[in-house]
Amino acid sequence: MTLKKTLSKNVCYHLLTEKDKIPILLVMNQYALGASQVLVAGVLWGTSGTIASFFPHSVSPLVIGALRLAVGGLCLTIILGVTTKGVWFAPTTKIYPKHVLLVAFSIALTQVMIFLGVQLAGVTIATMVFIGSAPLFSGIFSWIRYKRNQKPIWWISSSIVIIGCLLMAISDNSEVRGALIMKGSASALLAGAGWAMAGVVIKEMQKSASSLETTVIALSSGAILLLPFAFIQGFSCLGEPSVIELTLVLGVIATAFPYLLFNMGMMGVPVPHAYLYGLIEPLVASMLGMLLLKERLSLVGIVGYLLVSGGLLLFTLWELSLNQSSAQKNLR
Repeated sequence: MTLKKTLSKNVCYHLLTEKDKIPILLVMNQYALGASQVLVAGVLWGTSGTIASFFPHSVSPLVIGALRLAVGGLCLTIILGVTTKGVWFAPTTKIYPKHVLLVAFSIALTQVMIFLGVQLAGVTIATMVFIGSAPLFSGIFSWIRYKRNQKPIWWISSSIVIIGCLLMAISDNSEVRGALIMKGSASALLAGAGWAMAGVVIKEMQKSASSLETTVIALSSGAILLLPFAFIQGFSCLGEPSVIELTLVLGVIATAFPYLLFNMGMMGVPVPHAYLYGLIEPLVASMLGMLLLKERLSLVGIVGYLLVSGGLLLFTLWELSLNQSSAQKNLR
């Protein structure tokens, strides 16, 4: 009789855990999907600096940023209209003016400052400072907004990545020196702050709107903010060779798609974690710089490259092991 009871309990236990596996696996799959979307977004973003470097020097960072946001916003607006069959925003969607103003300013600041940094300090340095500072600002903004302290492993991973980015930025074979590097690095630093702020605001907006709706609002509002200033400078550059083609590639491939993927991914992972996964961008940017722009990394730059890769890998492995151990604990 005791044996039967034991067998019965074991069978019920295993049946119960099989049922309990479903929500646990769904959570793990949601995190894995979100991380994958952010990684792909990082790869596509990694092409933006290289694409922008092919624009004529007469085109200002403000005009490039405005064109990028306008094309990207228009592309995503069309996608939103098609997927919703002309119903642009769901009846349950709530958009608050303060969020629109904050995200417009953050996105606009990011675009102008990053392209200014690229022009002043080059693709590699600007991208490294921009991406290296974003997770730190993101953690600070998350603490201010949500009072959420980051775990030690987050700080360790962020520190490794930031040190690696700084080493890559000061690699010996850079031709830009002195004041230009300082100004370009400061511009990229502001871009990192703007990008981190945009992520926090978008996360807040997604409580009452879909990821596609928030992406459309972010890009469109940023474009609306920049376009009047861009008109003052003029769009005569559009008549120059390849500018229209570069604008379309920058707006669709390097803007619309990665913004959409990143915002979808942030629904499955925390904001600071999403930015750390997005650090694949400097690796892609440096590879493109070496292959297409003939940039070469010195020994210091190679060490920095490896540190960025190692920091990102460390965080990813820790997060995956944490999710796996949590799932196994819940199955016991």
